[in-house]
Amino acid sequence: MQSNDIEKIMKFIKDNIGENLTLKDIARHINYSKFHVSHYFKKHTGYSIKQYIEAVKIEKSIADLMEENNSVTEIAYDSGHKSPGTFSNVFKKHTGLSPKKYKSQSQIAYRFLKNWIKKKNLLTYYDKSETTDNKLAVSIEYPEDYRPKITCTGLFKTPIPKELPVVGIATVNDRNFVIENIPNGEYFLLICEIMEDLSLTRSYVLDYNFRGKLDDSLVFYGHTHLNQSIVMRRPVEDDPPITINLPVLIMKTFLQNSNL
Repeated sequence: MQSNDIEKIMKFIKDNIGENLTLKDIARHINYSKFHVSHYFKKHTGYSIKQYIEAVKIEKSIADLMEENNSVTEIAYDSGHKSPGTFSNVFKKHTGLSPKKYKSQSQIAYRFLKNWIKKKNLLTYYDKSETTDNKLAVSIEYPEDYRPKITCTGLFKTPIPKELPVVGIATVNDRNFVIENIPNGEYFLLICEIMEDLSLTRSYVLDYNFRGKLDDSLVFYGHTHLNQSIVMRRPVEDDPPITINLPVLIMKTFLQNSNL
């Protein structure tokens, strides 16, 4: 198998996400054995085909939730889930919210961000109960003459960014900063811009927004100080879906910090 076979697999999954796809279906599509497809996909991406399908289903359901007036039941079946109950459980695992709360809180967070973006603050999310000397200096490069709105940087436990980051920073215009107080562990760095065109949907369906990531994980232990330069780009076919609700996380972090 070659790297473009991974892109073929991902495209096939996205094009047929409403179907009950099996590993056998995918292997037949690209003419390889199930074992070969499963092994190579995990080795190349860092996550399994099952995990990828789950994330793509949630990505589609977020788009339907923000753009359509369909019921949760309709969205569950349209995105390929077996039942509304299963859908709600998986959705909450990825986003931290039930589908109904996701939609209502997202609309509130969107209005909040439109005001917060004018203040040009730097906002940090981290576990305040733990203190370490681990640091990561980050330098971000966008295309020349492009002015980003809000850039979200996070360290995640898995290559597919679901659930909350271990540490996260939201910045307006700042392209050089230091993430401090990073817990010991192995994490994946992902950066994504939101609010590019100030539209509601584009703040949650992150399939076009500028992003940047490292292919390899970063390990922090004791007094680790690292430096990373990231070039931002548009998504490519083999990028993992981003299902975490970044605007709501920013809003909640701001409110929590304001109450300290």
